[in-house]
Amino acid sequence: MIPNLLTLLIFLPLVGALFILVTPKEYTNAIRSLAIGTSSVALILSLVIWGQFDRSISEMQFLHSVPWFDFNIVQINYSVGIDGLSMPLLVLTTIVTTLALFASLTITSRVKEFYIWSLLLLTGMLGVFVSLDMFLFFLFFELTLIPMFFIIGIWGGKEKYYAAFKFLVYTGLGSAIMFITFIVIFYLGAQASNFYYLTFNMLDLAYIFANPDNPEVLTSGVRAAVFLSLFVAFAIKLPVFPFHTWLPNAHVEAPTAASMILAGVLLKMGGYGLIRIGVGILPDQAARFAMLIAILGVINIVYGALLALVQTDLKRLVAFSSISHMGIVLLGIASFTASGMQGAIFQLVSHGFISALLFFMVGAIYERTKTRTISELGGLSKSVPILAGFMLAAAMASVGLPGLSGFVSELLAFIGIFGADASILPGAKVLGVIAGLGIILTAAYLLWAMQRTTFGQLDEKYKGLSDARPLEYIPMIGLLAFSILIGVYPNILSDVINITVIDILSKIGG
Repeated sequence: MIPNLLTLLIFLPLVGALFILVTPKEYTNAIRSLAIGTSSVALILSLVIWGQFDRSISEMQFLHSVPWFDFNIVQINYSVGIDGLSMPLLVLTTIVTTLALFASLTITSRVKEFYIWSLLLLTGMLGVFVSLDMFLFFLFFELTLIPMFFIIGIWGGKEKYYAAFKFLVYTGLGSAIMFITFIVIFYLGAQASNFYYLTFNMLDLAYIFANPDNPEVLTSGVRAAVFLSLFVAFAIKLPVFPFHTWLPNAHVEAPTAASMILAGVLLKMGGYGLIRIGVGILPDQAARFAMLIAILGVINIVYGALLALVQTDLKRLVAFSSISHMGIVLLGIASFTASGMQGAIFQLVSHGFISALLFFMVGAIYERTKTRTISELGGLSKSVPILAGFMLAAAMASVGLPGLSGFVSELLAFIGIFGADASILPGAKVLGVIAGLGIILTAAYLLWAMQRTTFGQLDEKYKGLSDARPLEYIPMIGLLAFSILIGVYPNILSDVINITVIDILSKIGG
């Protein structure tokens, strides 16, 4: 085993960014090759970790911990590790980012800056999914905000400045709430251990909160307030209604590659944080507020689908689709069943591939037609049959067609919600039925959009459009292939996450 493999993976993109920094900006081909090559090596390293990952244990693996800052009684460690929750998201991040960099070959302005920001973003995302110290988690979380802000603000559309600042304000607010809550958790952990432990380590804090030496500190009210603060912080990122309004603007204005990463990976940080820190440290409060989580999940599903149904812009439709599909993550978590939690994690991974493919296809169509207005498109299957075919396949995956990953994640989440314990989630079946109506709406708006864009009469001005280019096949085939792989052989993912899910649920007696 390569020593400190996680650390090597995390900081490899940063090294690649430094090489690009010293490369003259005129050498655009060399810069592109450096960026894609660095991300590809990171992808290979993540697959090596996947291959060496022990699926039979729930403990953290590939641990690497060294003292970082020592303030006498308070020590902050550089501490990283992975389990069945973080492992799939680590691989998802490297795959989506690498394919997004292939999709960014159309970027022609300020190429050097674009790839530097993209690799810094990759380091931040990888760091979030492996951090075991809350302070380190926060730093990597913040590191993802600045690159995406500049990518939207520099390479975005007409309203890019507004979208970039709205993204920064909303997610920055979430980060501020998260940081304050982390400080409170640190202090409560110190008090609960009679100041024996002064740590930001998530695993240590989970143990302290479960077995306090001074239980009077961790009253039910205090626990509830801490969990709700964490929930709000991560709900903004996921995003959850009513904190969702930054996402459509960011997606519409972002360049294609940024939309792929934003939907494919960045949103997943909210779901991951909620499970890792919210449920991980305060499982009793997560179960206590299961009804709230489930209701918000249902609202996300139905409200997002209704808004998608009335959109005229194809990219905005896909953005609201992402909001709707993130509701399934909340629904799976709120069920507090093994199948439901599996469904939530499956959805994080599955939606990562599907949404990235959808945004890539929308970008490819926009590049050729110069419009995303659904009513101005039509008949594209006659002009660009390959692009139209992949677009339709991505839509079918998002709808949840059997044989594709979206079906597996939705099936598991709904099995979980219908099998939820009534003492934790009363009225679960009613919520499941309402959420099911949202899934029907998903089929309605996506099939309607496909019918209006790929079928029907072809406008004369779209005749003779160039179909898929050789390099465009890489992200199209890659993203669709992973969706099919998970849909046809879900064990490839469930074998990794099963024991971690059982461990999470055992903390609340699930």
